[in-house]
Amino acid sequence: MLTTVLWTTGGLAAAGSAALLADRVLLWMEARHWIYWRRTKTLSSIGADFLQESDPTARAVSTSMERERVRRNVRPADEPPFRVDLDAGTVVVRRPRQDGDG
Repeated sequence: MLTTVLWTTGGLAAAGSAALLADRVLLWMEARHWIYWRRTKTLSSIGADFLQESDPTARAVSTSMERERVRRNVRPADEPPFRVDLDAGTVVVRRPRQDGDG
C-alpha cells in the first residue's frame, strides 16, 4: 500500500515537473519568435469582428465611438475668414480658430 502511494506521488510530481519544464521551454521558444505560446496570442481582426457582431454591448460601444470620431472631425460651418466692407473701404481678417480657443 505504501509503495503504491509513493509511486503515485512520485508520478504526479514527475508529471508536474515535466509540464513546468515544457512550459518554460515553450516560453523560451516564443521569446525567440519561433512559436506563439501564451504571451502574444491575440484574436485576429476577423475573430474580433465576429465577436463584436454577436455582442450587442460591443456593437453599441463601437457605434458610439464612431459617432464621437465623426463629431470631433466635422466642425460646424464657420463664418468666412475675412469680411469686406466696401462702403468703409475696410477688410477685417480674423485669425483661424485653434483647438482650445473659445
